[in-house]
Amino acid sequence: MSSPLVSVIIPVYNAEKYIEQTIRSVLNQTFQDFEIIVLNDGSTDSSLSLIKKISLKDPRIVLIDKNNTGACSTKNYGVSIAKGQFIAFLDADDIWENTNLQKKIDLLIGTGKKWVFSNLAYIDENGAQLSILRHHLSVNNLLDRLLLWRAEDVIPGPSSNIIVCRELFYEGIKFDENIFSTEDRDMCIQLAKRFLPAFIDEPLWKYRIHSENRSRSNPRLIKDVAYFIKKTKNQNYFSNNKVKRISLSNLNYMLAGICFQQHKFILTIIYFIKAVVYAPINIWNKKTRPTIK
Repeated sequence: MSSPLVSVIIPVYNAEKYIEQTIRSVLNQTFQDFEIIVLNDGSTDSSLSLIKKISLKDPRIVLIDKNNTGACSTKNYGVSIAKGQFIAFLDADDIWENTNLQKKIDLLIGTGKKWVFSNLAYIDENGAQLSILRHHLSVNNLLDRLLLWRAEDVIPGPSSNIIVCRELFYEGIKFDENIFSTEDRDMCIQLAKRFLPAFIDEPLWKYRIHSENRSRSNPRLIKDVAYFIKKTKNQNYFSNNKVKRISLSNLNYMLAGICFQQHKFILTIIYFIKAVVYAPINIWNKKTRPTIK
């Protein structure tokens, strides 16, 4: 039996409300040459039994039941056992439009690009559409723009969006297991540093907004952003000193905002001062303000 062209990796942790709809959004794709690797990351709800029930009806579904190790470790493990030429990621509470795989794979094959992403629509926890987000991104200077952390220059929801040639994961690219909440941005920065992606300006997938989405109230977030600052400096991702100063300023503004929301007021002042020191003029930049909300 030949290997599938695409491996779809779905990490699952306590997603009983959404996992069946998520998996079915893959099974309903117009493109059908895939395997679905569903990794149950130590769920304590009924996610596992629901996945087992669905997997019995389609041999393309590979179910892995494992101890809880976190999203990054789980996705890296999924990549390590994937058979497809292309790797697609899908969060357990999001869903794809039925042409998502077809359009992205066709573009990757047609252009020879190494990775691809698209726009998205928002849905509520019941699946009702809320809005369509249009970024109108250009892929030019994408690495610099990702490092600046401005609201209009993000790759939306990369864990349910990007499709990557598997060979890139043989070149040292992987989800950083030291990160809890910014791992998706970090992954896109790793990819953008090596290759420009293809971009489809269509809402080919749906991001579900619900009460269990990650929140700035999580105390781990401060540690994550501080780690990310250290990593970007050590890896020398920046194309020039100006990008470096503004990036580090924005990240410290972000930390100040998170600390303020968590009522850590001394840290708020410290990170605010650092942000001003890195780029004093940045305090007046309207594009910076979303990072501190």
